[in-house]
Amino acid sequence: MVICKSSMQRCGILGGLFSLLFLVACAVPGRFYLVAPAISGSVRSGEIQLEAAELRLEIAHRESFDLHDAKRVTLPADGRFSFEPLELAVAGHEYSKDYRAFLHLLIDGKDHVIWRAQFSRLAITSPIELDCDLERPLPHGQPCWVTEPLQQGWLIEEGERTFARLCVSCHGTDGRGAPGIEASLGSQPPNLREIASRRNGRFERAEIAEWIEGRVSTPAHGTRRMPIWGEFLSAEFERYPDGDELIGATLDPLVVYLESLQKTQ
Repeated sequence: MVICKSSMQRCGILGGLFSLLFLVACAVPGRFYLVAPAISGSVRSGEIQLEAAELRLEIAHRESFDLHDAKRVTLPADGRFSFEPLELAVAGHEYSKDYRAFLHLLIDGKDHVIWRAQFSRLAITSPIELDCDLERPLPHGQPCWVTEPLQQGWLIEEGERTFARLCVSCHGTDGRGAPGIEASLGSQPPNLREIASRRNGRFERAEIAEWIEGRVSTPAHGTRRMPIWGEFLSAEFERYPDGDELIGATLDPLVVYLESLQKTQ
């Protein structure tokens, strides 16, 4: 009994030391890491007056909300904006390397999310350039698009995750169609690697987003068999005040992923 008691005491002491070391590691600020690249672009407003408008960029860790920062810029007359790369002191509580970016437009006392993205800080390879058209139909995508999406690996990866979650059961892991799906559907889903070839080499991001979301239909294609994903995505984002604006946060990466498939027949 004495031996067991002594062993238990030693285990308790060691456990306490490990807990203390863990707490110290989490409490001591870590070294600075790049968590967001330089983000720049332009805002086109159409009929919307941008006088005294501001942009706020928020960067936050996906799970550890203590790791966050926000920057503001005032929009100049030409609509050009830029945010410097962001570094954060990462401590021991960074459970993953994933960060989320939210770009807010602050105008007339209202706050609108006009772009949202998620990326791993390990996947950052180049600055992000955005084209923000405030007249762009929001249900079909975000007001801000990445101008060179195929050069941003994180964007393709996020779209691939959405594809795996929503699309592989019918379209297969490679986009050519799931094995045996024709028997249950009554027809074979179209090869998603041939979207551009069926459109004379064109891949229009807005048109593809409209079809996926279900806001448009093509009678020549017959009865629509693919689910109307816009309804599903709306439900996912219903907790946000500007839910429709955030649908594009899922649609845009998915469309970019499909565009990447066109180059790998």
